[in-house]
Amino acid sequence: MQTHPTAATPIPLRLLHRPVVAGLAVPWITARTPNGPYRFGAVDTGRAAAALERRWCQICGQPLDARFVFAMRDRDVDRSIAAEAAMHPECFRYSTQACPMLAGSMSHYRSTARGGDLAGISAILGDPHGVRAGKRAERWHAVWARDYIVFDDPLTGLAAALLRPHHIVRVRPLATWAQGSGAGRLL
Repeated sequence: MQTHPTAATPIPLRLLHRPVVAGLAVPWITARTPNGPYRFGAVDTGRAAAALERRWCQICGQPLDARFVFAMRDRDVDRSIAAEAAMHPECFRYSTQACPMLAGSMSHYRSTARGGDLAGISAILGDPHGVRAGKRAERWHAVWARDYIVFDDPLTGLAAALLRPHHIVRVRPLATWAQGSGAGRLL
C-alpha cells in the first residue's frame, strides 16, 4: 500500500516563504513545468548545482548552518557521495515526513518516468536513466556533516557532494517502509 503525505504535515517556520502545493512546501530545487506547475520528484539541475556550490539548503534555498544533513541512499553512503544538496536539520525533518520516498510511504520507485511534461527544461527526475523504474525502494540515511567538496560525479556527470571522513559527524539510517520499521523516523 502506498500512502502519501497530506496537508497535515506541519510546515516549519523556515519554509513559510516557499510556495505550497497540495498543502506541502515546494523544495527550492523542485523543477517547474514549462506551463508553470511544480513537479514534485523532478529536480531543477541549475538550482541543484547552485545549492551545492553556494552551500544552500535544497529545501528552503537559504544558506546552510555550521552543521547540516544529507539524505543519502545505501549506495551514496558507500561511495561517500551525495547526489543532492544538504538541508538544515528542520528542513530535513520536514522532508522525512513530506517526501514519500524519505517517509517510507513508497515501497517502489515509479514504474514510468512521466517526464514528458518537463521536455525542454533543465530538469532531471530522481532516476534519469530509468534504472530504478519499478524497483523496490532503497534504504535512506541521515548523514550529518560539517563540510563537503563539490565535484562532478563520474557516474552521473552531475554536480555532487564528496564527503571525506573528517566531514561526517554521524550517519543514521531512516526507518522506511521497505524495512517495516515505521516511516520517517531515525533508527
